[in-house]
Amino acid sequence: MKHAAKLFPIALQELIEIGEKARKQREDRERAKRGALPRKPGACMQVACREKQAKQLQLQLQLK
Repeated sequence: MKHAAKLFPIALQELIEIGEKARKQREDRERAKRGALPRKPGACMQVACREKQAKQLQLQLQLK
């Protein structure tokens, strides 16, 4: 019984490591399927700014 008590924590740790490795591989495959698009943080802000300006212009035209 002592032998099993010593082996259990080791086996448990190995199973956890195997599970984490499998999770990372699965996430990598999912990212590869979607295709890693280059990120352009400025582009999102530009679109948001243009949309805001368009809304403001529409409001100004409605008020006139």
